[in-house]
Amino acid sequence: MTIERTYALSDIHGHIGPFRAALQLVDLDRDPAAELVLLGDYVDRGPASREVLETVRDLQQRFPDRVTALLGNHDDWFLDWLDADDEDSSWLLGDADLGTVKSFLDPLELAHALGHDDPGSDASVLDGPTMNHNIKRVILDRHADLIEWLRGLPRVHETDEQIFVHAGVDEEAGDLWRAATPDHVLTEKFPPTFGPFVKTVIAGHVRTSEMHEDGSHVTFHDGDSHYYIDGSVEVTGRLNVLRFSVAGGTYESFVAGPVVETD
Repeated sequence: MTIERTYALSDIHGHIGPFRAALQLVDLDRDPAAELVLLGDYVDRGPASREVLETVRDLQQRFPDRVTALLGNHDDWFLDWLDADDEDSSWLLGDADLGTVKSFLDPLELAHALGHDDPGSDASVLDGPTMNHNIKRVILDRHADLIEWLRGLPRVHETDEQIFVHAGVDEEAGDLWRAATPDHVLTEKFPPTFGPFVKTVIAGHVRTSEMHEDGSHVTFHDGDSHYYIDGSVEVTGRLNVLRFSVAGGTYESFVAGPVVETD
């Protein structure tokens, strides 16, 4: 089947409801001519980081030729923490209310990792390397396959017309951008670049409200070669969905809100 529509999503940040709403809009099951490119930042800020990662992985397994998932800086930082020396608990201390950690561990597992037996009570202080070690070990043991899948995600996806990336590329290098762009720039580039480039760059990472003069969260297009789609889901409860129609070479943006769960 020839691809006729390419959809892009970014910066889901542990918010499974808006993600499900966006997937209903894309509808890979009913539209075999559609593909989906996910630009990273699946974890942190929301309550369902693990569920988002599992959903992305399942999509890739179901549609291996039509779903591409890229790595974002928050995903990279999460992996760096898992691999770092146990003395370095900076990522853990920045995990507000242990929201990301709690998505990976059930309450009793977390209680044991924090050094007590009460699943209804968190430790008030993360007291150093022992807790850091315990939490990492349980995540790595329980979710080894998921973490290994995350480690294998690429940082950039290139087509004949587009560059899909979490943050951006070294545009000063022109046609040589791929060789010239370090990995950390692909996931952490700031500030965003505007203007003409050799291909259309589709990225997330920087909130579109910082680019729109009116502070709106919808997709930002600079009028040239750049689309930015990070809609601050942690603030708005919505995700921007960018669609590229191959036949006309045109882009259209949609906003997907959370799915209301019913019994």
